[in-house]
Amino acid sequence: MKVDLAPGLNEFVNEKLKTGNYQSASEVIRESLRRWKEQEQATSSEPEWLETQINEGLDSPNYPTSKTFWSELKEELHKEHDKQ
Repeated sequence: MKVDLAPGLNEFVNEKLKTGNYQSASEVIRESLRRWKEQEQATSSEPEWLETQINEGLDSPNYPTSKTFWSELKEELHKEHDKQ
């Protein structure tokens, strides 16, 4: 398989090679594809992971029940979402 890269991506691969962490451009590309695949898998399974985490929290003996906790958490989550 032959892949042509845009100049910016080719430069990125060359920079990675200069670090000495990779022996060839193929290694850089393989690592990139592995990470991309892992990211997509994590993103696609995120709802199940999040649901599990929520249920574990709800089942916890330290489950906070105050309205203050929930309003502060909601505010924090909105701030995190706005950063993205």
